Amino acid sequence: LGTINPNTNQVLLTTTPRDYFIPFPNTGGQRDKLTHAGIYGVDVSMGALEDLYGIEIDYYVRVNFDTLIGLVDALEGISVYSEYTFNAGGYSFYEGYNDMDGEKALVFSRERSSFGLGDVQRGRNQMEVIKGIINKALTPTIIVKYSSVMNSIAGSFETNMSDDAITDLIKMQIDEMSPWNIVSNNVMGKGSMEYTYTQGQSTRYSVLIPDEESVRQARQKIYAVENGEILVQE
Repeated sequence: LGTINPNTNQVLLTTTPRDYFIPFPNTGGQRDKLTHAGIYGVDVSMGALEDLYGIEIDYYVRVNFDTLIGLVDALEGISVYSEYTFNAGGYSFYEGYNDMDGEKALVFSRERSSFGLGDVQRGRNQMEVIKGIINKALTPTIIVKYSSVMNSIAGSFETNMSDDAITDLIKMQIDEMSPWNIVSNNVMGKGSMEYTYTQGQSTRYSVLIPDEESVRQARQKIYAVENGEILVQE
């Protein structure tokens, strides 16, 4: 979930674990894994997050593995921060910044078994990849050829944001070339085995019960960015 304030050049990235056990707009209050919301469409996924954080989501972008690989390669590679040193998918990652092409960025984004926090750490790593993409895309040598970058990934992603709106934002950045402050945050939870709305009462599944305090803090940070405050990465 990205909260962007173009007036303050502030970006807040909030990750929600895929197993977060929350109600959807179509479940009548019954809870399910967040990842299952996609079964019912983008609107349900957006609605579930809107209800969780008490916000309205204006735009969405839906991508797949090929989109990530194509975008990173179109940007001629990115630099991504890793909290840990680990090996995965035939690649070695080191604590600190790592140069990555599209394939390496995808492996980094998908890995979770190397970490004690599992899917939570995977979410953090995915946010670092997004940071790397944003930072590289905003460099003068890349942003001035944004049309070729967009053309290279055309058809591999879905969004409700118009081409004109995307172009206007990019042109604004080219005109101003202002730096952006990008911070990230994630909500936490406790593992449990529960029945889910989608699967019914036949089998219990592994879920993550939301830590309400972390959700409350996430809401506060989202509201702060919307109200023009500048956040500091914790």
